[in-house]
Amino acid sequence: MNGKKWIGISLILLAATLLILSGCVFWADPFFHYRKPKDYLYYELSDQRSQNDGITRHFDYDAIITGTSMTENFSASQFDELFGTNSIKVCYSGATYKEIDDNLKVSYDSGHEPLYVLRGLDYTLLVRDKDELRLDMGEYPEYLTNKNPFDDVKYLLNKDVIVSYTLPVFINLIKGTPGGHTSFDSYSYTAHNYNYSKDAVLMGRWKFKKPETVNEASEEELTMLSENMEANVVELAAAHPETTFLYFFPPYSMAYFGGVREEGNLDKELLFKEKAIDMMLEYDNIHIYSFTMETDITADLDRYRDQAHYDQNVNSWIIEKIAEAEKTDSSEFRITAGNKDEYLAKEKDLLENFDYNSLLDR
Repeated sequence: MNGKKWIGISLILLAATLLILSGCVFWADPFFHYRKPKDYLYYELSDQRSQNDGITRHFDYDAIITGTSMTENFSASQFDELFGTNSIKVCYSGATYKEIDDNLKVSYDSGHEPLYVLRGLDYTLLVRDKDELRLDMGEYPEYLTNKNPFDDVKYLLNKDVIVSYTLPVFINLIKGTPGGHTSFDSYSYTAHNYNYSKDAVLMGRWKFKKPETVNEASEEELTMLSENMEANVVELAAAHPETTFLYFFPPYSMAYFGGVREEGNLDKELLFKEKAIDMMLEYDNIHIYSFTMETDITADLDRYRDQAHYDQNVNSWIIEKIAEAEKTDSSEFRITAGNKDEYLAKEKDLLENFDYNSLLDR
């Protein structure tokens, strides 16, 4: 065999191999980039950034649970039982408001009309640039979210996709595993990975000090907040009055607020929250919930793995309280135009005067 023939055969074999591999990824489509899951295949859901777009675009559902890691331990089946829905849970750990909002827009762009969107609004992400993405968490898979078919090669010939996602689909098929996918109770569930305890929250802290100075919000911060909320929270609700948006401020622990107060930023944080609430109250289909006042939870540090992240039982409690409020249209946890001023005044009084050092009792 001469050199030219050998090179030609090698190129043909290489092309055939690449075609077969890309064909396997296309057929199995473990990220649901092209279509909804095949009924007879079983899919493992394990990669939020890579799979959420396809889930939101192609799955059948009428409700969405989304947000950062503060929403990962929600049970979709509990939400469905209480709200009579068929929901998906598409969380983005550490994501900015934009990343979450971009995914929600995919739902409407793909023809879905969700009845409900349950979404957490993290305090720590309120004052961010409206276009910010968490690029520090790895390359953002734009080849999965854009409309350019030519960069699909990054998906079809991706070693990790082939080995870690496509191959297991074929193995499950050979083993006779019934078709389906990881449940939305289990997808993104992280409670079993952490230790929830007071010691984990306090991390060696022995005192909460009074603030030496009280910092004021700058015009730049307020502008950034307004633009972030407008672009990534209220704009979508304004465009889709058919959906009820259940927005909630996660119940960060009192240790978190003790640290914010010590740094002199408590007044700023409460002002940011008030401005965000004012913007959301302009829309009847946005229902706002806040759980700061429930100190049976927020002051019980054994329910947390750090200053912000609560255990799965708190997630369950949040759904219960929101469901109760939606059925009765009255709740101590729902903020409305009628009770906003009273609620915020009580919240400010609690957070300014709470004995944070009582949290340190061991």
